[in-house]
Amino acid sequence: MAEAKHNKSKTHFQLDRISFFTDGVFAIAITLLVIEFKVPVIAHPEDKLLWEKLHEMGWQFLGFIISFCIVGYYWSVHHRVFGYIEHYTNDLIWLNLFFLFSVVLLPFSSGLLGEYASESDMLLPYAFYVINICLTAIMNALLWVYVSNPKRSLLTHVISKERIQLGLFFTMVLPTIFILSLVVSFAYPMLGRLIPLTIPFVLRYGLSGLVKRAERMEQKRKIELAD
Repeated sequence: MAEAKHNKSKTHFQLDRISFFTDGVFAIAITLLVIEFKVPVIAHPEDKLLWEKLHEMGWQFLGFIISFCIVGYYWSVHHRVFGYIEHYTNDLIWLNLFFLFSVVLLPFSSGLLGEYASESDMLLPYAFYVINICLTAIMNALLWVYVSNPKRSLLTHVISKERIQLGLFFTMVLPTIFILSLVVSFAYPMLGRLIPLTIPFVLRYGLSGLVKRAERMEQKRKIELAD
């Protein structure tokens, strides 16, 4: 299909449409996560019985929290990426759609995992969930590589090579940790499913050295250009 040719104001409107559509899909996906929860029904209501029911749902709650944070994280990443974009192509639209496909699949994979969360000997639900996470990360990485390529001139300004690499590192943290957790789950199922809780700390502190390095390289490049 031929690329649509719009004037500048129309192009910004079309970009807004892509962003609004994406925001809507994320909003629906993040809402569907909680629909899997059913309020416990007790024949003879007692606090003790209710607490036991809620305790049984503990792993489901943990899965929901992790999935909620993952969807929120990738929405924030997408929000930052599209904040740089001032032009678009049909390829970008399709890449974005494939990325959203992986996002809307998360409520199903999260629900599947929650349904069999207490069955520690079953690895297929968790494996399916991890594959979904990896798919989302890969599509996000492809989207980032595509828009950050200076040859396409899609962004408001050229992003340094160091920043592009840093974005990829941040994107691949999640699937790397989830794959590690899946491997550990073969021997220690419960321990393996707790490993993703380390993700916020890795993102906040584990990559701080790479962030500082990218900032130093950018500053050095600016000084060289000024000279």
